[in-house]
Amino acid sequence: MAAGSRPSRWGICHERKRCRWYNKKADQLSWLVIGRGTFSTYLFLLLAVFLTSLITVAQTPDAIRRTLIHGFIITARGQPVADATVEVRDLRGIKIATGLTDTTGSFAITTVAKSGEYVLLAAKELQIEDARITLDQPDHEVTIALPTASANAVATPQQTYTISLHELRVRDKAHAHLKLAQEKFSKLNFAGAEREINQALQVDSTCAEAFSMRALLRLAARDFNGAIEDATRSLTFDPGAAAAYLALATAYNSGGEFQKAEAAAQWALAMRPDFWQGRLELAKAFYGQERFVLASRELDELNKDFPDVHLLRANILVRLNRGEEAAKEFSQFLREAPNDPRTEQIALIVRRRAGRAH
Repeated sequence: MAAGSRPSRWGICHERKRCRWYNKKADQLSWLVIGRGTFSTYLFLLLAVFLTSLITVAQTPDAIRRTLIHGFIITARGQPVADATVEVRDLRGIKIATGLTDTTGSFAITTVAKSGEYVLLAAKELQIEDARITLDQPDHEVTIALPTASANAVATPQQTYTISLHELRVRDKAHAHLKLAQEKFSKLNFAGAEREINQALQVDSTCAEAFSMRALLRLAARDFNGAIEDATRSLTFDPGAAAAYLALATAYNSGGEFQKAEAAAQWALAMRPDFWQGRLELAKAFYGQERFVLASRELDELNKDFPDVHLLRANILVRLNRGEEAAKEFSQFLREAPNDPRTEQIALIVRRRAGRAH
């Protein structure tokens, strides 16, 4: 029994080893089967997520999609405007797309903007116009006519006259008084400046520069009607007096006649592109007409660090619902013009906005 029992024990051990080997192989096979199955499941889940995302995007009402905005930019007389800049901005004034017109005045802009209202700007040099558009279809066509300056503000080329020696002496004497007036004006001695200007006019009653300078004095005294009168007189003697147009733009803005201010500012800039004050008055005119996106663009083009620029930009940003940026501009104004009479009122605005933020 003992001898016979050995093969049985050996057989039992051998069977156990074989079972363990098969179990090990079975475990490895099982891992492979599960791994492949898991990988297939993973791919299936990925496909499901992808299809779900497609369905979700298709069902989202504010889905981002490509929209073609195209059309023509023309003059007031219907002529095509080549190389005009065309911009798409949202109602907060932020640029989202831009393009240029070709020789036929045609433009085409593709954007992925969401459905809603936008502002389309067209500009060629100093001519600029905007249009409110609604993007609710994949294709939107629009035509914009750029405005021309008012006929009564058109400057004619200066004529060349033969000037006598006597006239030259008169002009030189008048200009000497104007030089003194400018020095007194720069020192805020307005009374002294006006005396010198009046003496210049006594010497030469047709001195356009004297009337332009006196228009600026009228503005300083907030006599807007007097400024308009003097600036208009200046233009009768010299239709190319850019300073007179600038004085007109400032006076018209101060009096709430914003369309006249716009035309006057454009003519001032056409004659003297270096008159950055002209672009500031143009931005003020757009602000007064509640064309806030246009006003913001003009200040971007101006790119000037000056207290009144910061103040105007702050007010524009408030109207464009960009409060945080507006607060920074108000604060910049306070830093640069601490003695300005508007400082107390603006500081109150800044404190109120800061209180709302907290």
